Amino acid sequence: MRLLAATARSARRDTGNQPRALSVFRLLSLGLVLAFSITLAAGVTYAQAPAAAQAAPATQKPPAPVTPPAPRPAAPAQPPPKFQDGLKYAYVNMQRVAAESGDGKAAAEKLKAFQDQKGRELQDRQKTLQAAQQKLDSGGSVLSDAARAQLQADIERQQRDLQRLSEDAQQDVQNLAQQVEESFTRAVLPVVGKVAQDKQVHFVFNAAQSGLIWAEPGMDLTSEVIAAMNAGGRPAPAPAAPAAPPATGK
Repeated sequence: MRLLAATARSARRDTGNQPRALSVFRLLSLGLVLAFSITLAAGVTYAQAPAAAQAAPATQKPPAPVTPPAPRPAAPAQPPPKFQDGLKYAYVNMQRVAAESGDGKAAAEKLKAFQDQKGRELQDRQKTLQAAQQKLDSGGSVLSDAARAQLQADIERQQRDLQRLSEDAQQDVQNLAQQVEESFTRAVLPVVGKVAQDKQVHFVFNAAQSGLIWAEPGMDLTSEVIAAMNAGGRPAPAPAAPAAPPATGK
């Protein structure tokens, strides 16, 4: 700042005795000095500001250490299932269950009714085809060439339709049979499970599909399963134990 004041006084003294061009150069030099002084002052202020900013954190407390969460205890391992002593097995003749139970009979009747319906449709088409063929055979000499050709074309079309209808009917019957079997299986398996639990049996085999060639007849649950299905899925009650004879006093 003293440098700026001295420069200003020198410029005022020289203004009257120096040429105008020299005064202009001094004013320019004064502007440069003033600009440099402003820049220098700004640099000093900027240099002092970070020092104050850096000194400020010294008065702050250090952050508290973060404690990591405690690890969760591992879940206890599940013990293996206990081996059952004295295992008992049983078997069921599912063909008998399907033939003698109410659900099995209803499923068989449904499938048979569908087969009969498809069979009647095929028979009607077959009769129509036979009538057309008989007409062609018996009226060969009466029909014109055009009528004979038209009748022959109709017979061939009916034959193709009958073949396609027969294949579709066979596929429809197979699909329904599969649906009926799956529905019956869903109905009978829970009943087998209830009967097995009531009898305290651990294994139940399908006699027709398990490769069973011999088994103890007393382990056959077929009759119990049929009775349970006919009773609405409830196992038949066990026979009551005979009452003990009354004690006779001596």
